[in-house]
Amino acid sequence: MQMPADCTFYVRLSLMVPKRGYADRVRELNDDLLDFFSTQPGYVRGYRLTGAEPGGQVGRLTVWLSEREADQTATTQQVLSRRSELLQIIEEDSHVERSFSAYDPQLAKTAAS
Repeated sequence: MQMPADCTFYVRLSLMVPKRGYADRVRELNDDLLDFFSTQPGYVRGYRLTGAEPGGQVGRLTVWLSEREADQTATTQQVLSRRSELLQIIEEDSHVERSFSAYDPQLAKTAAS
């Protein structure tokens, strides 16, 4: 089934576990990244994620118009610098990055009417 391009998005999920005593700084860095992303071409929306259990995973979810725009932003000096700092204050091997193609059926219905 062919999905309308204007109803399809590129989504990135980034999860991590802060080292003890660094949860606030990890949150600040993720918020800084989300603030920066919001100024970049192709950015649609972003969320800070907080795990249900204390000391658990935290992260961010971002929605982009395309993978190309997400990749261009990810390679900027600002993002590389923040990610470098994050890697020093999260538990080793806890960082997970996933990418998805996302289709919005409600948007497709609205666009079709």
